[in-house]
Amino acid sequence: MKKNMIIAIAAAMLTAGTFTANAQTKAKQQTTTIYTPEQVDQRAMFPGGQEGMMNYMMQNMKYPKEAEKDQARGTVVVHFVVETDGSISDVHVPDSQKVHPILDAAAVAFVKAMPKWKPAKLKDKAVRQRASHAIMYRYK
Repeated sequence: MKKNMIIAIAAAMLTAGTFTANAQTKAKQQTTTIYTPEQVDQRAMFPGGQEGMMNYMMQNMKYPKEAEKDQARGTVVVHFVVETDGSISDVHVPDSQKVHPILDAAAVAFVKAMPKWKPAKLKDKAVRQRASHAIMYRYK
């Protein structure tokens, strides 16, 4: 009898814990909306704007040596999220836009290494925003 009661209490605690976890997950999802550039009042921006981005690319982007044997080239479109503090997260290349495994990986690493951006704003509040950046690789 005691064993069945302990199992019933444990099951009730697990069920209550599941409801609490689900409620917390839903609340977190509601507060972590990721906006598109069209949905915000002020878009996320690389420090220094377009000119800052070009300077950063010229100073930091390199053609990966590992891609030379394949003479790989192409434009890799990297998708990511600019967080409310300007940091970059969820950096990836969608399957439909993959160019070459080495170039894709290099482009993802390049975006992950970027300095913090100026976050997007909606009603004067910093919000998360989706962004993408095209990186062109040419073999010499």
